[in-house]
Amino acid sequence: MKNDVEGMLSLYEACHVRVHEDYILDEALEFITFFLESIVNTLSSPAKEKVAFALRQPLHKGMPRLETRHYISIYEKEPSHSASLLKFAKLDFNLVQSLHLEELKDFAR
Repeated sequence: MKNDVEGMLSLYEACHVRVHEDYILDEALEFITFFLESIVNTLSSPAKEKVAFALRQPLHKGMPRLETRHYISIYEKEPSHSASLLKFAKLDFNLVQSLHLEELKDFAR
């Protein structure tokens, strides 16, 4: 079931980034949205959090750094997460955040 939900989320995001009026993708988006809304309350965490967040805020409409921070907190709850990957993701996020803070300080001077 987990792989099915992940696949549906991937298709859901792909339907959002269509280029021109594509009626097949419009219909697919409508179907997948209906499907995800109907199963979201039956899912367990963290899949439930991923689906609920995707329905509220499609990936392409978010700010990448904020999306990253949100996903780190969800990934951390996955039983099969990689501790090393999680540690590097957090380090990277914090490093980039501190660089942005330094740039903001320099800009404010």
